[in-house]
This record gives sequence, C-alpha cells and structure tokens, in this order.
Amino acid sequence: MSLKRKRVCITGGAGFIGSHLAERLLDDNEVVVYDNLHRNAIQFAHLDNHPNLTFIKGDVMDADATRRAIDGCHIVIHCAAIAGVYSVDRNAVTTMEVNMLGTNQVVRAALAARVERFVEFSTSEVYGPFIHKGKEDDLTTIGPVGENRWVYAASKLASEHLSFAHYKEDGLPLVIVRPFNVYGPRQVGDGAIRGMILQALQNAEITLYNDGTQIRAWCYIDDFVDGILRCTEVPEAIGHAFNVGNPQGTVTNFELANMIIRLTNSKSGVVFKPHPGPEVDLRVPSIEKAQTMLGYKPTTSLETGIRQTIPWYQEHMAGLPR
Repeated sequence: MSLKRKRVCITGGAGFIGSHLAERLLDDNEVVVYDNLHRNAIQFAHLDNHPNLTFIKGDVMDADATRRAIDGCHIVIHCAAIAGVYSVDRNAVTTMEVNMLGTNQVVRAALAARVERFVEFSTSEVYGPFIHKGKEDDLTTIGPVGENRWVYAASKLASEHLSFAHYKEDGLPLVIVRPFNVYGPRQVGDGAIRGMILQALQNAEITLYNDGTQIRAWCYIDDFVDGILRCTEVPEAIGHAFNVGNPQGTVTNFELANMIIRLTNSKSGVVFKPHPGPEVDLRVPSIEKAQTMLGYKPTTSLETGIRQTIPWYQEHMAGLPR
C-alpha cells in the first residue's frame, strides 16, 4: 500500500508505533507528529531535518492545541494514549482521562477538519483475560471495577463506543484498530520482549510470572505498520474494527524467554514469581477480517523479528530506562 500526497496527523507520533508510522509515510506525504514526548522514540529515527515532517509538542487533553494540530490534515491516526500494564497501574486516573477525554478532543478536532479518514488505536485488552482466535464481533469483556489491570481496557472500549457513535451520527470516517502484542526496535515503554532482551543482554535473570505458560501472539512492527496503512487507504474499512497482529507468532512466555536467551547468546537464567495482579493466560487473534477486507498479511516470523530487534537494543541499551 502506498499513501501519497496527503497531510497526516499522528497523535502520539513520537512513540514507538507512531515513529515507525511517520518514518513510513514521510517520503510521500506531509506528516504532523503531535506528541507531549512522554515517550520519545522518534529521537532514534533521525527524522529531525526531514522536509515533510512537522513536530508539534502538545497534549490531546488540550482542545485548542489539538484542533490546531489537526486543522488542514486529510488523515488522523490516533495513537496517543497512556498504555502498558505497569504504567496504567501507576496512573489509573490519568489513563481514564487521557484515553477517554483526550480521544474525545481528537475526534472533535477531526470532525471540525472534515478529515478523510480517522484511524483510532484501541487494544486487544478489550477481549479480556482469555481469547483464542478472537474475532472483532466477539463479546468484549473486562475484569471487575477496582482491578487496575482493566482500567486501560475500559478506557479504550469506552473510546471505541464514543468514536463509533460519532461515525453513525456525524459521519466520522472511522476505522478502529485492535493491536496484538507489537514489538520491535524503538520500543521504549513497557513491553515483554523489550524487557527480556535488555535482561538477556546484561546476562541478568529473566523474570517470568507464575509458571510462564501464558500464551501470546507477537507481531513485528513492520507488519503492524503495514496493517495500519491499509486501514488509511481501503475505502471499505470505514465503520469497521480490525484485529492487527500475527497469529503465527504465537508462543508461551517461557518459550519466548528461551528464544531470546539463545538469540542473544546470553548466560541469563529464567526465574519465576507470582504475578502481582490479574493475568492474561491466552491472547491470540483472528486476523481473517483484516486479511479479507484489507489484504493484510504479516510476513515476519517471531524469530526473524527478534533477530532484527536485538541489535537496536545492543546499540541503545545504555540510554534506555530499565
């Protein structure tokens, strides 16, 4: 897919996924990166002097600044959010506010700008603690009120409903994306593969929760970005939600840790400890809808993706937060 001659605003565009989206779009489009630099991954992409890049420091909670950033844009890709299990646990109130109220500001700005496409990031967390080949029209489920683990899912699910209401009532050209365990270079926030690689490179013990048999499907960043770009272009995508991930990258956490130890030639061992809160035991998507409607096809195997990710952490390990 090849988007051309569009002005694209990426909220949260300085983050892990946003920076990769910007990188892919810049040669053929004008890109506005709108971000408060809470997680600054774009600094590692070396795009500062690109003539098609406009960086605007701002927060999606600021209605006026958000409207100015989006004004004149054809496409909005709304990545900005408080994300990551541990970040959410520490910042539950901010998570609810940013992910719900901030999304409301971005949606209203997009409507005012009469954008051609609004791609909103949700999360696979909306499927709850146990989902195998989950489809987009399956029931969404979250845990009980009071368990911070589910604050992120609740905020994203509420945002999906809000945006979809604007699609039905106001014609918002909406596409919802539910990412499944994306990894790769420049992931500077929470992430299991990121954490395991950093531990392995230091020959430190890799900590797994419970018995390590939890199952995830991992999607390499290049494949994921391809899916997002297809969401910006395919006309039939409007009004739909899509799982974007790679079911063929499915593995237990224990197998994943041992793969990383092998690929880094690490002397690390694996240790186990009880999980401090509710855990997700199984999360594997069905991507049939994205394959059929978008032509989405992930091609990077888990081992290949990890091989391509390790050198980046080797180079930047000293400057990253642990």
